[in-house]
Amino acid sequence: MMRGSLGKLAIFLLVLFLAVGCSSGNNTGTGGPQDSQKIFIGSMTIEENLPVLVAQEKGYFAEENVEVELVTFQSPVELQSAFQTGELDGAITDIMIAALLKSSGEDLKVTSIALGATPEEGRFAIIASPNSDISSIQELKGKSIGISNNSIIEYVTDKLLLAGGVEPSEVEKTTVAKLPLRVEMLLNSQIDAIVVPDPQITYVVSQGAKIIADDSQGANLSQSVMILQENTINEKKEALTSFYRAYTKGVQAINNNPDEFKNLLVSNVNIPESIVDIYAVQHYSEPQLPQEKDVEPVLEWLESKGLLQNKVNYGDFVYGELY
Repeated sequence: MMRGSLGKLAIFLLVLFLAVGCSSGNNTGTGGPQDSQKIFIGSMTIEENLPVLVAQEKGYFAEENVEVELVTFQSPVELQSAFQTGELDGAITDIMIAALLKSSGEDLKVTSIALGATPEEGRFAIIASPNSDISSIQELKGKSIGISNNSIIEYVTDKLLLAGGVEPSEVEKTTVAKLPLRVEMLLNSQIDAIVVPDPQITYVVSQGAKIIADDSQGANLSQSVMILQENTINEKKEALTSFYRAYTKGVQAINNNPDEFKNLLVSNVNIPESIVDIYAVQHYSEPQLPQEKDVEPVLEWLESKGLLQNKVNYGDFVYGELY
């Protein structure tokens, strides 16, 4: 009888000890592994990933008690498929793909800009072949321009042409979906011009190609963004706010000392070896939503081409309550 009473007392004291311990742990705010919610973010091997990589390397995610896995893909199709099948909580993509996914019925929100808060971030350019005599947008009339159609590349192409007084119908758009092939065709003079982002701009210029126009001035044409599943926002909101606190620390670290992270960038992004020494680390902006004035022209362009299955409204498209 005594043993039974002592056993019950021991169990009671153990439960009391655990309860006090758990309460004490929660009050400190330090949390622990059991509190961490893992977040899966998908992306291509692009320089937009650098703040996430820095937050991992510097331990900022660990400081915020959130576990983040950056999952990289070799093609946009694979990335979109993984997002649509729910394998990812979020993805880094361009504003146009985000709009197309939203229009197709995906429950997603754009939660921040990855690159492109200013026109200087995330440059795209129309570039003429090294052997070409093209030196202005006007001289592109009747010439072939390598693009990927129905994409942010084609959108930027159209806007840059119009800004230079050339109707998009006055050039010969040639679909060359694969970026390396587009670059190769330009350098081999198989096409008059191409439209590409950095680091390809820097590379082809180093090979003698000429920038005819870029989007680093004037209207903000190209933005890459973070998109998140709506169910992730609902179920992991606390973890996502922690993610963005760590992400912000990563951005600040890069902007304070970009050269410190040059090797990390080079080892994780497809930068041609011949330009590694001259290629500069981008400036990154702290988390913020794309502005409606920059998003609406993209939506209008998509609608004019009949690419939206359902209308996308800016207010339903964005969500900025995570930072």
